[in-house]
Amino acid sequence: MWLYRLLLLVLTPLILVKIRRFRKTYPAYRAREAFGFWQPVKADIWIHCSSVGEVLAVRPLVAQWVEKYPERSMLITTMTPTGAEQVEKTFPFVIHRYLPMDWRCSVKRALKQLDCSHLLIVETELWPNLLQQAKRKGLRINIVNARLSERSFKQYQRFPRLSKRLMALPTSFLAHAQADADRFSALGANNVLVTGSIKFDLSVPASVAEQNWHRQMSSSFVWTAGSTHNGEDEPLLKIHQALVEKYPDALLILVPRHPERFQSVYELACEYFDHVALRSEIEPANWAGLNVVIGDSMGELMQYYQAADLAFVGGSLIKRGGHNPIEPALLARATLVGPFTFNFADITEQLIQHRGAIRCQNAEQLQEVVISLAGKHSQCHRLGQAALRFAQQNQGAVTRVLSEIDFR
Repeated sequence: MWLYRLLLLVLTPLILVKIRRFRKTYPAYRAREAFGFWQPVKADIWIHCSSVGEVLAVRPLVAQWVEKYPERSMLITTMTPTGAEQVEKTFPFVIHRYLPMDWRCSVKRALKQLDCSHLLIVETELWPNLLQQAKRKGLRINIVNARLSERSFKQYQRFPRLSKRLMALPTSFLAHAQADADRFSALGANNVLVTGSIKFDLSVPASVAEQNWHRQMSSSFVWTAGSTHNGEDEPLLKIHQALVEKYPDALLILVPRHPERFQSVYELACEYFDHVALRSEIEPANWAGLNVVIGDSMGELMQYYQAADLAFVGGSLIKRGGHNPIEPALLARATLVGPFTFNFADITEQLIQHRGAIRCQNAEQLQEVVISLAGKHSQCHRLGQAALRFAQQNQGAVTRVLSEIDFR
């Protein structure tokens, strides 16, 4: 572990800058907790979710756990303030703490204040000092929805001794696909099981159906680009320019992945179009006549996808690896992805094979497909229905996860 500790020491100035930025940007951010200064906390289960995406992903698991154990208490930790805000909004009944940065002294300080015997880590937040100290304290550690891309697998292979020690610390890995399970096993993990992705078990919130943004849209064609990253927004805006030439009232809902990019993406969109608005300033019922809406709100990605005829899943036009295509699938939305989907490789490939999604190899091909589908609502509908069937066929992971974990 000495190599990791050396790297952590080198990165400490950058970590401190990040904590300082959080303090300046988010007044409610409790920076002391990032250094391990927790108030005493007693919980029956501790779930760690890095940020917003993991908090949203764990909703079906939390719902079933609360239904099964209504009298038991839950601690949820996040690393980011946006994740904390989402916890407060989604799970007002839980205890929240910020996960300490992975300095050994900070982790030990926090765990001294904790009375809990079970830790669930969502996806693959494998912090060496956290895992080591939690193991020493006697916590059962389960990695839920565990996934490991081929690229990350190769990076772990570069440090075989560290990886083997790290992978041996969790009690079990509950992988969302066989390929992930095989990679964890190859790195030395014990008790690796395939339970599927808990993200398939997500229920569409009643508020999405009640608000029904899609019914409020007056444009002939609406498409949503969700969870976009730097390097994707400009190509998407250019595609929309070409689309508007053929369908003048078409609307693009552009949803950046990170809140700090909301304003810059809005300004970029204003360079391409005259009629651009922020979702926070104009209600969906008043979007008629707009070219682009910037989705500058948290926790409304399902609403943005539901409003559209077609969904593009961001992070896939660049080498970011793509984001979760299940949300638009559960809403029966035709889905497009770019060439880079290694973060959700198995799910994306299966969705494409079930004819619920189309892969575009570059921005040029994406433009051709968007313009083509804009004039073929029946084809959009068929793609969306195929996506929904695929998502429904893969539900049940939460039940399998709960059956594998001993909460006693």
